[in-house]
Amino acid sequence: MGFFLFDKHLIWSGPNADGGVSFYYYYDAITWIAAGLALGWLTWVFVKRYLRARAIRRPRRRDHRLFKRIIEVKTELSRRFLPLGVSTNIHAIGIGMLAGGGEQYCIQVFVNDANQELWTGSGATALPGSYRGVPLVLIEMPVAIFLSVADTSSPVVQFPNGIREHQEVIIGGISGANTNLTGQSGTIGYFCTRKRKFSRLKDVHLLSNCHVFADLQKASVDDGDLIMQPSPGEPGTNRPIGNLVDFSVLKFDGDVNEPNHIDAAIARLWAPHPHKPLLPFIGSVKGCVAKKDIEIGTAACKFGRTTGYTEGRVFSIYLDIWIRYDRTRKSAFFQNQLLIEPASPAFQKFVAKGDSGSLLVDGEQHAIGLIFGGMSDAPANTVTAPDADKLPRIEGYGVANPISEVLDRLKIELLV
Repeated sequence: MGFFLFDKHLIWSGPNADGGVSFYYYYDAITWIAAGLALGWLTWVFVKRYLRARAIRRPRRRDHRLFKRIIEVKTELSRRFLPLGVSTNIHAIGIGMLAGGGEQYCIQVFVNDANQELWTGSGATALPGSYRGVPLVLIEMPVAIFLSVADTSSPVVQFPNGIREHQEVIIGGISGANTNLTGQSGTIGYFCTRKRKFSRLKDVHLLSNCHVFADLQKASVDDGDLIMQPSPGEPGTNRPIGNLVDFSVLKFDGDVNEPNHIDAAIARLWAPHPHKPLLPFIGSVKGCVAKKDIEIGTAACKFGRTTGYTEGRVFSIYLDIWIRYDRTRKSAFFQNQLLIEPASPAFQKFVAKGDSGSLLVDGEQHAIGLIFGGMSDAPANTVTAPDADKLPRIEGYGVANPISEVLDRLKIELLV
């Protein structure tokens, strides 16, 4: 058998200088050696990718069979109450933890005003205590908006720790946005690379929201989509540091059965601009947590252009929510998002306008989300609702795409 596997083959023969004949052979052993080296190299590549994926995706524990059923119930309620025209009060539905109920999950129904009817024509009908065996909790929460539009004066007074100025070395959490967004500001979240077969060909890219890095009034990327640092809305002098490469297309005022999943975009960082993969007061990102493994109550933090460093906790997961975009005066429906409440009293707000694009990180420096929305500046309700002392209310919150969803849909990897 070995004779046939390692045979030799005549390639060429001819006279030589000594008057004899020279023979040149090809040996099958060369093929097998080359094939072995190629197989070894491919095995090393796949093992390296597998080990890296395990290292950056930290697993959590959960009863996934039970949780799958709760997600199904939540989705059913969303399709019932969140379509346009059904309710002007209910604007989000998510999964949380029952207060005082140990480790029991519940479905949270978020309303703008608990004194108003829950859905059109419901009158004084109250929210039932449970649905299909899953507890329901009514929570007051102001409507959410995209956070790219920013006031260029008041944030400096209210939040002095944000980074809104020109930076020689690009880091995460600083001001940056598309050059076409005149008068607006957003946040450069972090750094990433596009998935490529050969790591040496990977360029460094910037990660943020598509409503920060892209002009949503245009359907595609063109040569005019440059990323400015600081943002066009800042009073200081800015300059382009990269160009838009890809973004998630958003659907506005659409069907809840065709939801948005991410609000994200990437831009190639031009080589002359030095960068450091870190977030102020947080450090470098060490990995990420998959959407299915994010737990309610997880401590979270972020650094954004406006509010700087803030701390909070995951209040809701698998959140379905309407987000209003002031620039177009339309709303977009997002499915399976994260809701972050501020860690009060130290932080009254987790996010503010201009923080869109901030990277959400847990206490172990693993990325869990990408901030894209939060509480509007609408005044809080002044009417006292019945049982107001018992009715939960959340303000100063932020909304984030699960980071694993962003990475998978844009086919990118965080720079870790």
